[in-house]
Amino acid sequence: MAIRRILHIDDPDDKKILKTKTRPASLPNPALKKIIDDMFETMAEANGVGLAAPQIGISQRFCVIEVPAEVEELPDGREVEIAPARRYAFFNPKIVKYGGEEVLRTEGCLSLPGWYGEVPRASWVTVEYQDINGKQQRLRRADGMLGWALQHEIDHLDGVLFTERIRDLGTLKDYRKELPEEPGEIAKAEI
Repeated sequence: MAIRRILHIDDPDDKKILKTKTRPASLPNPALKKIIDDMFETMAEANGVGLAAPQIGISQRFCVIEVPAEVEELPDGREVEIAPARRYAFFNPKIVKYGGEEVLRTEGCLSLPGWYGEVPRASWVTVEYQDINGKQQRLRRADGMLGWALQHEIDHLDGVLFTERIRDLGTLKDYRKELPEEPGEIAKAEI
């Protein structure tokens, strides 16, 4: 596995790639397995939750998401994992249904590290996609962090940046001095 360079919104050459709508990924393709492994490693190194292929300079329609483990603190101060971390790789995903009410979420992006703003997103989505073998899949009513990250990463695949979704640019702020050490907290995680 290898750490890949993440393209940045504030670099004009990178932004041109990030703003380009991706082409479908051809599946099955054994070479994509290594790229997916690299993407998970790159995302973890950058303290992220999701990463789309264009963010590492590949204009194909796929992304990865890792929803962190859920941990509960016991009365004695010990922490217990109540749900394991979940890793996903989505090829040629498309949102086929948006549901619930619109929710404002504090959102960041690995392509604009440290900056966060309030982004409106659907409370859940249903997504059709292919797995790495090319088999058609459907994920119904993805909500919480998974649903939020899916909307963000599919935007990347369509050449849409999270900053374009912000209705009140006054909410976009630089929090680099306050970044967490642990991924996955909503107002802190970058996707």
